Amino acid sequence: MTRTVLITAMVLAFSVSMTQADAKTIRGKVTDASGKAMEGVMVSAFDEERKQSISVFSQADGSFAIDHLRDVEFNVRARLMGQLDQWQDDVDAGATGVNFKMKPAKGEDLEMQRTADSGFSMLKWDNIKDKENYKMMCTYCHQSGSRGWRTPDKPVDWETMIRRMDGFGGLYKHTQKNLVKRLVETYSEAAVAKWPAFVPPPAPKGAATKVRITEWDMGKQFKVMIHDLELGPDGLVYAVDMAQNAVVTLDPATGKRELYRFPGKYRGPHSIELGNDGNMWLTLCISGEIAKLDLKTKKFTITSSAVAPARRGSYPHTLRINPNDPEGLIWYTDAGKNSCFSLHPKTLKVKQYKLLRKNQAVGAGKGESRGITPYGIDFSPVDGTIWYTKLNGNRIGRIDPKAEDGDIKEWNPPFRGPRRLHVAQDGIVWVPGFGSGKFGKFDPKTEKWTVYDLPNAENQIPYALNIDPKGYVWITGTGSDSLHRFDPKTEKLVEFRLPSRVTYTREIEFDAEGNLWTCNSNGPARHTERGYGSIIKLEIVGDKLKVAGNRK
Repeated sequence: MTRTVLITAMVLAFSVSMTQADAKTIRGKVTDASGKAMEGVMVSAFDEERKQSISVFSQADGSFAIDHLRDVEFNVRARLMGQLDQWQDDVDAGATGVNFKMKPAKGEDLEMQRTADSGFSMLKWDNIKDKENYKMMCTYCHQSGSRGWRTPDKPVDWETMIRRMDGFGGLYKHTQKNLVKRLVETYSEAAVAKWPAFVPPPAPKGAATKVRITEWDMGKQFKVMIHDLELGPDGLVYAVDMAQNAVVTLDPATGKRELYRFPGKYRGPHSIELGNDGNMWLTLCISGEIAKLDLKTKKFTITSSAVAPARRGSYPHTLRINPNDPEGLIWYTDAGKNSCFSLHPKTLKVKQYKLLRKNQAVGAGKGESRGITPYGIDFSPVDGTIWYTKLNGNRIGRIDPKAEDGDIKEWNPPFRGPRRLHVAQDGIVWVPGFGSGKFGKFDPKTEKWTVYDLPNAENQIPYALNIDPKGYVWITGTGSDSLHRFDPKTEKLVEFRLPSRVTYTREIEFDAEGNLWTCNSNGPARHTERGYGSIIKLEIVGDKLKVAGNRK
């Protein structure tokens, strides 16, 4: 079955789910304490039975409408940084006149709203190089600076936490010596009490308010890590729960969740993609394997990610599959080796592409650090070439599958920490700079870079990006509970706020209507607002694509 047919089936499934839904709408208005209309207040309707929320923003006249609700009661919240959350419980679907009067937040209530990037900005460094090194080594799995993260009290507690994470493996030696002292002096209760009051950013306006966001809590509370997700041709969302050693599914139409554990030992499921054969393919990073999940039987086939006679791979990481490849090869990086691999879905034969060594890249030596870490991977829709990143090696690279040896070439980007890249429909390579808070585009024809800063760039950790069917570049606001949409034509950036505090996003997917899907995978989950991972759908209101077969 072709990818076009698969995506068409998925669109039909989602369309059916929408027509079957109860067409109920909660309407109301948001004003400030004086009665003036407020724009940009997020209003969320919580369906407690389904552990699901639907959120919209108030418009310039203060009005809001939350539609496509089923016929049950909802708890409704109005939220805006700088204002106290306001709640109305047991609201009937279809209710009108659900009005909120916001009140300014002060003191501890205001401090609770501080986003991680603001908290991280309080940690002072001697130079930007040290700061980027800390971001690269200490924010892989969770935000740094959030309220839940600031739990250690005594120096020995910080020491224990840091050594548990990495054992100081990648931090600069001089940072290792003074990091605990630096953290205590910044994040102890006594230190936080002396911080300047949190200054909330301006309320969203215009395009930033034209969205509808649905969030489903997933997994076991406090023991969950929804790392990656993929959209299935059956209308289900498939995701990886690393904490449960499982694949989980969500039916957006009914809210039903299912869990499929990997057999035997803990295998560390990580990345998931839909294959051209109609099955889901996954990397198992801890056991060094690749898995296939048959969507009909929900049974796993597991094989080594390494070339025989090696029994296992080192740390198979991200995988991608070109829907136009007649063989449907599964391409993946191995973060523990200086290699990329391809696997044939029928024969399970693995081919290894050994990547370039130190000083072999164009501009080699700029920003390279301890470790190499092949990480993100994607294919070019223009010529089928494979593109990858080396997170710690600070490179991007290209493999030509038509050449026996891959004709491999690598380049150093002008920023730190290239992570999950994607190639646009026109062949331009877009790359997030996790360590620098930037993102950039690379033109393979000219080998030239153009680099853009995210807002408050030094304190951002953009983990991944992707390009939607209309050509917009979406970047994860991993440290600021947000998503960014960049228009390459106008070079304008729009920030969309997400409903839950401490939302750590590391992957973006699109359905054929152009809706964005991502997941909250902050680890540990206890940092997050409700203690769960989640699956998130973001729709641009009134901006639907009606074409099937779009490239994800």
